Amino acid sequence: MKLVFKKNENGDVSVTMFKGTAEAQFSYIEMIKALLAGETLDSDCDESISKEEQAQINDVLKEIENTAKETVIKNTDIEPNKTESDEDLPF
Repeated sequence: MKLVFKKNENGDVSVTMFKGTAEAQFSYIEMIKALLAGETLDSDCDESISKEEQAQINDVLKEIENTAKETVIKNTDIEPNKTESDEDLPF
């Protein structure tokens, strides 16, 4: 998944999301789903984004990716909880 960052005329940063070649409106939920599915994030910044802002964006994206990877690892190591129905019944 590729995220493209740029500033609008008001100076606000906007994000456009690309899945393959298809452009989509940015969605945190879709981004997290993609990361949990094993996809990686690729980002690009318009020239309107300063180097300092680019560094901050990259730091945040890296942290989000790392958290998603840790979540996937933790969830694959969890054993299901045993319930009464899983145990041998006396009759």
